[in-house]
Amino acid sequence: MKNSIKYLLLSAAALAAVSCESWLDVTPPSEIRAEAHYSSAEGFQQTLIGCYLAMGETDLYGENLTWHMVEILGRQYDARKNTAADDYDLDRYNYKTTKSTEVIEKVWEKSYSVITNVNDALDHIDRRKDELDSVNYRIIKGELLAVRAYIHFDLIRLFGCSDLAGRTDLESRHTVPYLTSVDKDAAPQLTYAETLRRMIADLTEAARLLEIDPIRARYPESIYTEANVDKFYDYRYMHLNYFAVKALLARVCMWEGSDENKHTALLAALEVIDDPASVGIAGGLTLRTFTDSAKAPTTEMCFPSEHIFALGVTDMAKKIASNLNREYSEQDRQYRTLCIKNSVADDLFEIKGAGISDCRYKQLYHNTDYWPEGTKTPSKLYQQTSTGADYRHKDLMPLIRLPEMYYIAAECRISGPDKDLGEARSLLQEVRKARAVYEELDADLDEAGLMAQLEKEYRKEFICEGVVFYFYKRLGYEKLPRQSDVMSGSKVIDDAVYMLPYPDFEIQSGRVQ
Repeated sequence: MKNSIKYLLLSAAALAAVSCESWLDVTPPSEIRAEAHYSSAEGFQQTLIGCYLAMGETDLYGENLTWHMVEILGRQYDARKNTAADDYDLDRYNYKTTKSTEVIEKVWEKSYSVITNVNDALDHIDRRKDELDSVNYRIIKGELLAVRAYIHFDLIRLFGCSDLAGRTDLESRHTVPYLTSVDKDAAPQLTYAETLRRMIADLTEAARLLEIDPIRARYPESIYTEANVDKFYDYRYMHLNYFAVKALLARVCMWEGSDENKHTALLAALEVIDDPASVGIAGGLTLRTFTDSAKAPTTEMCFPSEHIFALGVTDMAKKIASNLNREYSEQDRQYRTLCIKNSVADDLFEIKGAGISDCRYKQLYHNTDYWPEGTKTPSKLYQQTSTGADYRHKDLMPLIRLPEMYYIAAECRISGPDKDLGEARSLLQEVRKARAVYEELDADLDEAGLMAQLEKEYRKEFICEGVVFYFYKRLGYEKLPRQSDVMSGSKVIDDAVYMLPYPDFEIQSGRVQ
């Protein structure tokens, strides 16, 4: 993001049943063109759709911020063995090499490009408020604010420092720029505390606006009929809907980590879990229960009934082809394929004990016996069945799923102002039971014991989703699983590992990290 902010060329394509026939130019359009683009609700809808499409691209959530880069940083896969592998340096937290820099800078640039387009739409939507119907105005503005907060939050999670709850300098130390307008001048850096306050304010306002979201089933369907002529309000789980905003608020508040915000996170997570209206998401937001894990449907590997917010990723099969390949060669494993040793998976899932029936172990990993020890390839995002038929839920990348709300609520019950270890245990057991893990957790587990179980659950539940690295970073873990595969096992993990470096052009323009 240089002093002159460029617009991202967003694809003219479809999200769900909605199509876009025009989009913003590579260079900023004239005010006349901008006014024409935003002369109707359709223009705002196209901008929002374009932002979701851009988020689903390879440099962002179509690959690097979900199943690839962030999962590698979280030690969710075996270490790369060959120095020629494109992600070898990232796997060893060598962020300043050419290959690493290329990936990291694209994440920064594409993120701020989407934010710029969001801010452009927000600038125009209030000018057009009197010309838009209430449904379109409130829902589109609410989603735009949520997208702005979502992407800024992940920039903080990637480029910001770790363990905010354990720091005393949040009111003085600066973090990533929080852009709220389209301006030719560089946005000032704000402190962590002020940036998080702005983020929470955006999400609070988004939730207020999205109270009218049809997903809440609070109003007659007839009020959405006119606004939904082009089916823009279908497939609400593929938008940052009301419940997704609440879930994101829970994430942000947990990241800040104060008792006050942990209480807010607990309330937000429980609202998503308990609100009867949440069944409007994806045909019924509920934990996918497997009573017989051996018969888990292979067409639902990404658990779509649990998607609070998901993106459509164009050609996901092509994106994962080289990296999540079930039938790989020795060369594939050395250079490309992301896999897990059998011994690691067996230990994590406790298959000689309580985890022997765990559907995540039995259904979400594909056995490969190429190596003497044997390895497993994650199958969660695989796009075809063994017969070659497409999965029913193709090209879906979950960004927030229901189990995370159970885990956030459980953690709030383990520590913070609403402590209740029995309730924390019950929340963890509810997810475990849905995954066909029937042995209950020890009733005598203390805080440390429950947190150890929570860590295991994150590792088991969110393979390929880019969640685990942030769990370690938020809590300031000083050791990472399988750390000795890529560095000294005695090394204390700190922000040299946890913080991706700002792009050189940002440092040269005066940014501080």
